Amino acid sequence: MEVLIQALELTMTPEEIKSKLTKEQLESMKGKGVLQAYTVAHEGKSRPRVIGEGTQTLHWTKAVIRRLTEKIKKGTKFFVGHGTTNDHDGRREVGTVLTSFLKEIGGKLSNVIIGYFPNADAVKEMDAVSMEAEINVDDDNVVGDVDDVTGIALGNSERDNPAFPGALRLSSVQCFDTDENKTLEKEKKKMEVTFQDVMTFVKEHNVWPHQLFDEDNLKNDRVFSKLFDSNTAMKLENEKLKKELDETKEKVSTLQKETSVALAKEKLKELMPKDLTDKQKTFISNKFDPSSFEEISDETIKKYIEDGRKDFAETAKLFGVADGSQSGTKTTEESTSDDLGAGESSPENDALKLIGVE
Repeated sequence: MEVLIQALELTMTPEEIKSKLTKEQLESMKGKGVLQAYTVAHEGKSRPRVIGEGTQTLHWTKAVIRRLTEKIKKGTKFFVGHGTTNDHDGRREVGTVLTSFLKEIGGKLSNVIIGYFPNADAVKEMDAVSMEAEINVDDDNVVGDVDDVTGIALGNSERDNPAFPGALRLSSVQCFDTDENKTLEKEKKKMEVTFQDVMTFVKEHNVWPHQLFDEDNLKNDRVFSKLFDSNTAMKLENEKLKKELDETKEKVSTLQKETSVALAKEKLKELMPKDLTDKQKTFISNKFDPSSFEEISDETIKKYIEDGRKDFAETAKLFGVADGSQSGTKTTEESTSDDLGAGESSPENDALKLIGVE
């Protein structure tokens, strides 16, 4: 048996329809009738007509959609339009459900049914469905379960509004016997999808590359791979430049500090008060270490000089030398330099030299 797509409103191939049916089912329908697939329900909202209560908005979860697949039994009948009740008396029966299964359509979990219709012309314009069922809902109109599906009503989307907005025909498949239909190949060629058809579909339905391909696919593309390579090269170059910039900044900072230290030593000489003795100046200069300053400025250098003047006075007093004397006169109350081992190198003698005791 071969198949020909008669109509296609959403995506479902003849091969997918055939894969849902048994070999015996397909053989029994060879050369007669038509198969049609419909979305009968999907997760989200529906607005069915509740018998005796009018139209209501119901909420369907994924769990209930899965449950519904079990409730739509093989052999459930298709009818043209709804009855005043769910009874079948006096209603026009046009087909039978062969199978029910789940399918992801438009990002929603949907229940799809495939029906067999002996008279293709009778359902040619029937592109919408609405199930007739007994369901349980809570106070918030959330469907908790489906007790029974008694039938499937067929309609035309231009005239009828199904309870579920997506409850439409997915595809219609005509069954042919190759010996009886000599024009099959010609008809099949008419239905072949060209690359231009694919491009048009992608553009019209706003399909983006990431929806079709993963990153590895794009990296292997001869056009997009250049963009990835360029991006990688730019990242490596940026990392290299950043490293060089950080090293340069560090060198500049070091150089600036060294320059500031050198200038500070010159500034120290410039800011020395004229009333200081040579020994006081030497004492202050020898201890000057601007690299340890948090900030090098005229104010911090002046403060250092004043602190140095005080340190000199305290050191001179400690070793019995008159503060301000350039001759290094000793007091009568302290030991002389000879008593401390003059001429020898020691912290005490170094301090004495700084304040003028030789």
